[in-house]
Amino acid sequence: MTPLFIYLLKVAIINALMIGFYHFAIRPGRNFGLMRWVLLAAVVLPLILPLIPQPVMHQGEAEIPLYVISLPEVQGAATISAEAKPSIIPDIRVLIYASVVLLMMLATMVSVLSVARRLRLSKVKITLYGKIYIDETAVSPFSFFKWVFFPDKSLEHPDADLLLRHEFSHVKRHHSIDRLISATFRAFFWFSPFAHFNHRLLSEVHEYQADADAIAAFGDKAGYNQLIVSYAGIPGNNPITNPFSAHLKKRIIMLNHLKPGKLSLTAIVTGIVLIASVAVFSSMVQPQKTNSSDMMSDDEFQSAALSESLSLPEVTVFPVGDGSTAISDDTTLVPAQYPGGDEARILFFKNNLRYPAEARNRNIQGTVEYKFTVEADGKVTSVEIVSGIGSGCDEEVLRVAALMPAWKPATKGGKPVKSTMVLPVKFTLSNGTNESDDVFTVVEKSPSFPGGDDARAAHFGKVMTYPESARKDKVEGTVYVTFIVEKDGSLSNVRILRGVRKDLDEVALRVINSMPLWEPGTQRGEPVRVQFNMPIKFKLSEEKSEVQKEVKKESSSEVKTSAMIDGREVFMVVDEAPEYPGGSDALFKYLGEKNKYTEEAIKQKIEGTIYIGFTVEPDGSISNARVLRGIGGGLDEVAVNSIMNMPKWKPGKNGGVAVPVQFNIPVKFKLDADSPDKPVEMPEKSMYLGREVYNKVDVSPEFPGGNEAFLAYLRKYIGNVEFSNFEDSKTSLSMIFVVEPDGRITPGAVSENADAVVKLTPKLQEALKNMPVWKPGKTKGVAVPVRELIFLKIINQ
Repeated sequence: MTPLFIYLLKVAIINALMIGFYHFAIRPGRNFGLMRWVLLAAVVLPLILPLIPQPVMHQGEAEIPLYVISLPEVQGAATISAEAKPSIIPDIRVLIYASVVLLMMLATMVSVLSVARRLRLSKVKITLYGKIYIDETAVSPFSFFKWVFFPDKSLEHPDADLLLRHEFSHVKRHHSIDRLISATFRAFFWFSPFAHFNHRLLSEVHEYQADADAIAAFGDKAGYNQLIVSYAGIPGNNPITNPFSAHLKKRIIMLNHLKPGKLSLTAIVTGIVLIASVAVFSSMVQPQKTNSSDMMSDDEFQSAALSESLSLPEVTVFPVGDGSTAISDDTTLVPAQYPGGDEARILFFKNNLRYPAEARNRNIQGTVEYKFTVEADGKVTSVEIVSGIGSGCDEEVLRVAALMPAWKPATKGGKPVKSTMVLPVKFTLSNGTNESDDVFTVVEKSPSFPGGDDARAAHFGKVMTYPESARKDKVEGTVYVTFIVEKDGSLSNVRILRGVRKDLDEVALRVINSMPLWEPGTQRGEPVRVQFNMPIKFKLSEEKSEVQKEVKKESSSEVKTSAMIDGREVFMVVDEAPEYPGGSDALFKYLGEKNKYTEEAIKQKIEGTIYIGFTVEPDGSISNARVLRGIGGGLDEVAVNSIMNMPKWKPGKNGGVAVPVQFNIPVKFKLDADSPDKPVEMPEKSMYLGREVYNKVDVSPEFPGGNEAFLAYLRKYIGNVEFSNFEDSKTSLSMIFVVEPDGRITPGAVSENADAVVKLTPKLQEALKNMPVWKPGKTKGVAVPVRELIFLKIINQ
């Protein structure tokens, strides 16, 4: 039997036991919440429990002959690079199983698409409980996720409030998620009647919970009983939804026994012990051969060449009385053999062995020799290292060796005997370096100097001096340096991208090389190598010579201009970076409101980050937006469209002149279980002006006298203004400030349109400076610092 079918059988058996546990130990208690979670556990836990690793059983040291067979490393070692050759004739059992799974999954998808079609054709109506969809084709109210469907005539029912309360209970408790999980489990375990039984029981419990919620809200059990009876004989609309007309008979019986019963501690403990015992036993049942599905991908394996010797010695070694070994020409001794032979053993190690990160980073290479005992019954025991190379390689060999299946034992005179094998595993990095580690230019989390930009500036201030020769010649300029922040935070490949002259370039290189370990950049939660560019500006002050450092991060891999379609030159690094009107907060808010989920992405549950590259033109307009890395589902097009429709930026400058600048932005899409088409929102807290401030609070800050009083105060400084938003084309001013816990104002950034005729920024800054004390914002009853972003527009009189 193949490993796949062994695993499926294990899962089905454990699921059946848990259904029995539910029926005899949990269901009599009539605790609907507990019943629901046990039925969900009956789906999830059987998938996990069989994957518990098989324990390695160590046998005692018996006084029996121990035969030692050593396989030395030889020049003709074979490199582990072979892959298992699948049969061109598929297993008929796999075809049958996969076909039924596919059909059932397609049926589930059709049901979901049917709901989507109804949603598109239905009319929306607002009730006291929320939005519902009037579906004239429906014969019974039903719900799916946040959508509640009603036949129009059902709203005229005298107990329509009970119907609404019942269906919105399904929405509130997220029952549709349970149904999708259970339907998927049923599709993959279609051969087990208990998987289908589990699905039906879970549907029943959902209805019990919704019934109990409706009765608790209105207290009319008799009326609710009559309401259920009135829907007798009406079929459900869709097998994936929660129809009101489902399981009527059992619900009526359950309504008469809503009071919780008693749980039997003995039944619960017995059930748990039985399930745990079967799970442990099932983990010991392992297929004889390693499944090729566990094979390491080419990307994971290409940096490490691992080799083992295939040559067997011509002599046999066995222990003698004094504990030493002697060579024998006993031809009746046949060595133990890995199932499938040496090639199968080499392939097993290739599929399972991972080159330890520590060994890669330290460039550790060499051969690990390990020894183990093959018992008379073929089991592998007593795995240990004979000679190792450290840095995690020894432990990795021990881990994989312990996973080996049972061997064909050695025999002497035709009888199985216990023997010991000594084998080598060679760790080799390609060309001595880790060539598979790509260098990223755009990552989800950028590298950072320990302590942030302020700490980096302080470090530069300590170690950086203006060269006397450059000071004497009054040489100024910006040196652009690039380097790679490694996975451990160290810096490598430090070099000048664009220099000023030798003495200034040397100072810049010395300063970069003096930096301590950085916080490494991460991609999908894992440290990665990141290319980092840093401009260091040397400028002589009029009063005394000093170095003024300006450290700016760029995501380009080179400081150069790149030819565009129209032949222009676009800068990758500039003295003054482009800026969105209102700063990064306004940009984040704009992207959150503009980037709406597509129906396709919602259906496919697509999440992730799209990286967009575009050009900020000298006049601040946006051009040449394109996807650097996308996630599909129509979201790439949404992100590009939002970038192209951005308002004009403050342009980037080089040498005091506005120039076209290449800019990259990550746009993150994340589904909200309650509202999947909801855009990404501002986080509750973030860093601003070097400290943590709140973006969202329970009680918002308030200007004394309210919003109208706030506008009246501003009008004293900047004339007739009104509140606006960044989408309004008439918006001309924005300001950011922090309302402190004592109500005082800490001014932040102020900006206005670059083409404004009358410059109001100084007056708005003065208004911020003289702002009266506000009523502070609060979270959980405690006053906290809150960041406010205000958009304004000038009203012409």
